[in-house]
Amino acid sequence: MQIVSHGETETLALAEKLTPLLRPGDLLVLRGELGSGKTVFVRGLAKALGLDENAVNSPSYTIVNEYLGERPLFHFDLYRIHDSAELYEIGWDDYLQRQGLVVVEWGEKAAECLPAAYYSIEFEIVDERTREIKLSYVES
Repeated sequence: MQIVSHGETETLALAEKLTPLLRPGDLLVLRGELGSGKTVFVRGLAKALGLDENAVNSPSYTIVNEYLGERPLFHFDLYRIHDSAELYEIGWDDYLQRQGLVVVEWGEKAAECLPAAYYSIEFEIVDERTREIKLSYVES
C-alpha cells in the first residue's frame, strides 16, 4: 500500500488509523532518511494507544524508549548502533516477547535480528512537507 502524506497532521492521522489493526507483539520497521517522518508516525501510534504523544522522541542515544500503558509501545532507534549485538545487550528478544507494539527506526541496521514476519513502513521525502509512505508485510 502506498500513501501520500501532505504534512505531519496527515502522517499522525495515518498512524492513528493503522493502530487498531495492529496486535500486541507486532513489529513495525520504519525506514527513511532523517526528517522523513518516522518519529512523527510513532507519535500517532502513541496517541492511538492512549499514550502521551508529546512524550515521544527519537531514542537515538538511548536506543529504546518505553511508553507504558494498557498497550505499551517500545520505540527503538538503531541509527547509532555499530553492531547488532548491542540490541541483545539491552534485551531485544525480551522486547519481542512482551505484549506491546515494537517500533524500530533504522531497522535495516540489524536486519539479521528481525523476526521472520513484520510490517515494513518506508518514508520517502518528496518535498519539504510531502512524504510517500509505503506499507507492506514482510514474511521470510
